[in-house]
Amino acid sequence: MCRSLAWLAVVLCLSPPLAAQQDASASRQSPILEFPDLGPIPGGAEPPPLPGELAPGMSLGAGDTTPGLLGGKRRTGRLPKSAKPRGVASSAVASRGLTLPESLPAPAASDGVAAPTTRVDVSIIDDPGPPDGLTLDAALERMMAANLDIRGLRHELTQADADILTAGLRTNPLVYMDTQFIPYGSFSDRRPGGPTQYDLNITLPMDVSRKRQSRTVVARMAKSTLEAQFQDVTRRQIDNLYRAFVNLQAARIDRLAAEATVRRQQQRLVELRQRDDRSDPRAADAIDHLAFVLERSRNALDEATEAYEDARDGLGVLLNLSLDETATLEPQGSLRARVPEPPGLDELEAIALRCRPDLHAARLGVNRAGAELALQRANRFDDVYLFYDPITIQDGSAYGVQSASSWAVGLTFALPIFNRNQGNIARAESNVGQSKLEASALERRALAEVRLAEREYRRSRDAIGQIEQAILPRAEATLVRRQEQFAAGDIVIDDLEGAIEDLAEVTQSHRDAVIRHRRAMLELNTAVGLRLMP
Repeated sequence: MCRSLAWLAVVLCLSPPLAAQQDASASRQSPILEFPDLGPIPGGAEPPPLPGELAPGMSLGAGDTTPGLLGGKRRTGRLPKSAKPRGVASSAVASRGLTLPESLPAPAASDGVAAPTTRVDVSIIDDPGPPDGLTLDAALERMMAANLDIRGLRHELTQADADILTAGLRTNPLVYMDTQFIPYGSFSDRRPGGPTQYDLNITLPMDVSRKRQSRTVVARMAKSTLEAQFQDVTRRQIDNLYRAFVNLQAARIDRLAAEATVRRQQQRLVELRQRDDRSDPRAADAIDHLAFVLERSRNALDEATEAYEDARDGLGVLLNLSLDETATLEPQGSLRARVPEPPGLDELEAIALRCRPDLHAARLGVNRAGAELALQRANRFDDVYLFYDPITIQDGSAYGVQSASSWAVGLTFALPIFNRNQGNIARAESNVGQSKLEASALERRALAEVRLAEREYRRSRDAIGQIEQAILPRAEATLVRRQEQFAAGDIVIDDLEGAIEDLAEVTQSHRDAVIRHRRAMLELNTAVGLRLMP
């Protein structure tokens, strides 16, 4: 009986670490994030670029309304995203497309015999991190102040102010001076002409259709829409921070689990070698096998450490940390946040319609499209040019008489017969309808994202409850029963290893479910455009 219990202890220690049960290549790929891009302002009347056509950067005053042009080039490139770990829900964010929530996390296949007890694993998943570590709130505050992408896009708002100034500038008046009746030689009674005339003309353009005011309205609305777009970029960057922070927490848990497994196996290997029972061939086999498993666990620990460093780099990019600061970055906060339940689906949808900045930008874009239509209608009429000649001098010296002076006034305007800006007006009218349809489509997508996020929140929450209340206790009870049967000699070692492996798979699924639920909580914040979950 004692020898059977000793072999049981050996088997219980032959468990690979957590990192060995996961795809190492996927765990090393921390999502670094996409480049934020404001994109074209909703309601703009400019056509999209044709295939193969370059999209040069132009200011609003020049007729372009594409603030996504940074440095003269549109930033639409994306860095490769990491592979999705099993059991982790996909985000229902518009920039990543609409995806259905995943099913309940199923037990994952293990590479070897796993740990026989969940006590260490459960305590690790609840580990809050060092007291002086970086909290999520502190990370948000740091990103808003130091993120280079956000700071760079803020200049778009300054440029929008410049566009408003440009749109409100008046057309400069024209000054014209001339001399007429200049003789070849001189005038006389035999060659009468002249007298020579000197003119000073001032021409003042008059905006009778109020085009300047319409341009200013369009520029102001463009800035308001741009501000809403900037808020939406910030919302998406906060979502990137959520994912990077949770990835760092999950990578830290993986590393802690791997370290704990290595420590247990090292301790057990020392104990077996101290006994040095060479008379029993099974003892030598157990030592060799445990040494082999220990090497695998150490390799898995290296993989987990590398994944943790990758997650640090991903968060460090968002927070604009130096290399030294990134190397010492530690997250603080538990993955199992205890929070009240979110509002119902109807209220969540109402919050999204009210708070999401991309929806607000789309609605402002409809108003901007209407202002563009008013501007094109004002452009039907060209400026009227008021001509004023304050003084005209006629030189009478050639005839020995006194010079005469006079003044003149006139008006020049175009007859709107052929060109009444019909094409641009038709385009602007079509753009109003298009902007309304795009706003309606965006509202539908936003509501779909809210439903997906709310569904994923409920399913991930139910998954944790199902594992903790039904699956995990049953797996633990099965292992205890198998241990007793093995000690009594009723089953062989393979049967006991199967029970250990089943329990390890369940505990791994439990950790995945906790991480999945934490992601679902934060993705719900992104979907509604308001931080409901801490």
